[in-house]
Amino acid sequence: MSIMASIYHQGLKRCYIDDEDIDISSSSKKLKRLDKYHQQEFEQSAYQWSLQWQNKIKKNHKKKKEYHCQVYLKFYRATNKCTLDVIVKSSNDIINDNDSILLAKTRIPKIIQPGVIRVRLVSSLFTADIDVCEDPSLIKLETIKKDYNNKNFDKQFALKLKNNRIGPGVIGKLFIESLDPSNGSYRNESPIFELNLSLTSEHEIISTPLHQNFDNNLICGCCLSSDESRLKISDQCNLKLNNMKFLHRLAEPLRCQWKSIGRELSPCFSEIDLIEFQQTYFAFDGNHECAYQLLREWYIRDPHQANIRYLITRLKLPFDIIVKIHDDIIRTFTCN
Repeated sequence: MSIMASIYHQGLKRCYIDDEDIDISSSSKKLKRLDKYHQQEFEQSAYQWSLQWQNKIKKNHKKKKEYHCQVYLKFYRATNKCTLDVIVKSSNDIINDNDSILLAKTRIPKIIQPGVIRVRLVSSLFTADIDVCEDPSLIKLETIKKDYNNKNFDKQFALKLKNNRIGPGVIGKLFIESLDPSNGSYRNESPIFELNLSLTSEHEIISTPLHQNFDNNLICGCCLSSDESRLKISDQCNLKLNNMKFLHRLAEPLRCQWKSIGRELSPCFSEIDLIEFQQTYFAFDGNHECAYQLLREWYIRDPHQANIRYLITRLKLPFDIIVKIHDDIIRTFTCN
């Protein structure tokens, strides 16, 4: 009897274990399916979150894009007029333009938010060129849209010089201000940019009043002809070419004319001399060094002839170069 009870008990135990194994296996499959479903749902949610985060980063990047400001001046000697070019862009690379003078550039970039931007020029040395319909207030407006690519802009002012001499030093101020939509006024106390417009002594402007009566001498005693064909040099400006520093400065406007100058100075220089200058100096130092060495050698060979009067009255130089040389003489030697 006990044996039968033991066999029956073992059978029940085996049956119970088998049933339990079946239930666990079934539950495990359900759990696996459930885990897979949650995993897919999690991955999809993470992907959507990642896209939203990326878009948010892009939006923040667009909103926080920073910009620089540069101001260039271009002077037209024949009319005593000039243009002021204000450039706002994301980079601070200098524009290579031999005719333009860099007056100011930002050191630290600023953020420009969408809205109305005012560019305002303040200077007592310039006046608006109303002949070309320039606004006398010297104010320009620019609308910045939400698309950050539209924030790059360029504004130009057409100006006249009030004085015949501009610089060296600060010649004006430029403000770039944003409109406050809450009260409709511009933020003068905290502008986006506030730049001092400065001219170095190298780029100081000394204009010649070409529209005036040329029978009258200039302050230095020199006299310009009315047809712009010659400049009569006074003794005050008739300098000997024995100053090496001045020769270096003089060589700059003459760098493209040095060969023709050498030919006009014949027989002081022969064609063989010019070839030697070319071979010796041009390959390493360019036209500037060739012009400098030519002027230096001219003084060594003929010190009585090598002076400013002979250079700019006897040689066939372009008139704009003649005036530039004369202005450099005035700035360097007679106005100190």
